[in-house]
Amino acid sequence: MRIYGIIGWKGAGKTCLVERLVAAIGARGFSVSTVKHSHHDVDPDRPGSDSHRHRVAGASEVVLAGPGRFVLTHEHRGEAPRLAAILDRMAPVDLVLVEGFKSEPHPRIEVFREGAGHAPIQPEDPWVRAVASDAALALPVPVLDLDDTEAVADFILKDSGLVRSGFDTVIAVDWSGASVPSPRKPSSDAIWIGVASPLGETVSYHRTRADAEAHLNDLFAFELVAGRRVLAGFDFPFGYPEGFASRLTGAAFAPALWEWLEARIEDGPDNANNRFQLADRINADLPGEGPFWGRPGGLDLAHLPDRKLCDHAALGLAERRRVELAVPKAHPVWKLYTTGSVGSQALLGLPVIARLRRRFHAQAWPFEPASGPLVVAEIYPSLLGPAIAKATRDGEIKDSAQVRLMARALWRMARDGSLSELLEDVPDWPGRREEGWILGAGHAEQLRLALI
Repeated sequence: MRIYGIIGWKGAGKTCLVERLVAAIGARGFSVSTVKHSHHDVDPDRPGSDSHRHRVAGASEVVLAGPGRFVLTHEHRGEAPRLAAILDRMAPVDLVLVEGFKSEPHPRIEVFREGAGHAPIQPEDPWVRAVASDAALALPVPVLDLDDTEAVADFILKDSGLVRSGFDTVIAVDWSGASVPSPRKPSSDAIWIGVASPLGETVSYHRTRADAEAHLNDLFAFELVAGRRVLAGFDFPFGYPEGFASRLTGAAFAPALWEWLEARIEDGPDNANNRFQLADRINADLPGEGPFWGRPGGLDLAHLPDRKLCDHAALGLAERRRVELAVPKAHPVWKLYTTGSVGSQALLGLPVIARLRRRFHAQAWPFEPASGPLVVAEIYPSLLGPAIAKATRDGEIKDSAQVRLMARALWRMARDGSLSELLEDVPDWPGRREEGWILGAGHAEQLRLALI
């Protein structure tokens, strides 16, 4: 359980910052509790209430329990307790933010507001590791923007050791849009999951999406309980061309579209699904032909053509995402059938990502900061090119080689620190929150070198 303090003069905004940090750090998948020091006597009880009468009668501790929470009141009747005694009574969490307790020895951030009329505390307090300020200050510690909650959260998580710069485990997933279970004998038309970790490398074969999702649930839980930080890459598009998510959900944010799809995609334990029917309904709600195309010849759907007919310019939706212009071999997400039909993989994979993200509080890169215990990202194993071709020539199934080698390359880059360059090198444009990016796009040579 990590402890991090928030101190500052009265009126500096400590409580406001703590409130924002609890929300920001909790959103990254960490459990957070708080302790606040008060110079005044603390009494949450209403005089005359039953619990107050228990205390007045001499009870050392009184618990008031209700359906939503319980309150424990402890009568110490002496000197104020030390912080350690309070922390010993708290349930374990990832991080405890402590407001006040300036005399206690733990790392902390000072909140400084220029208009409060006081000089900074930091020069006299060696435990202050940074200052969150609304003004520029010349200090021997980092000075952070008081209004930039995410930057302050980043500093606390890294300084406390909750977030490390690298990943301990890398998982690579080759997905499938098959409508029936894959063959019992391992084949390319299936789901393959590669893992590279301190425990070694593994590759597993999965005949259905339900089996693969169950395996990922177990795998994520095992790695996180072991205290390992995880990067999980999936080889299907995480986003659609700019404008699509907002048309369907009203929010220009890819994860909102994942949840929209999750509520509408039907995908059974035998891989039977309604992806073509859903694409047909989406096309019907948009003007003109498309944008989705591709279906089996025997499937008659009025609004889903068997070939590309869409006039993307007239529809106002690009044929390709921006990252697919940087990786020309990547197929467009609108294609649902025949070779390279990543559109089917996305329609059936994004609902799974929505569930995993919700269950494990995972962060989805690059839509969210890649700073939590579990980060999911879009990958494109074909960036490894020659290495995969060689493994295939040597007799390995291509999909197995792709996940094994991609997990290995990203894991090695995570260990030597070079993966951070790939995570940070993403163009910033208004459509990024809808379209996303492929991890490693523009860095194929670095990925290949990591395998040598």
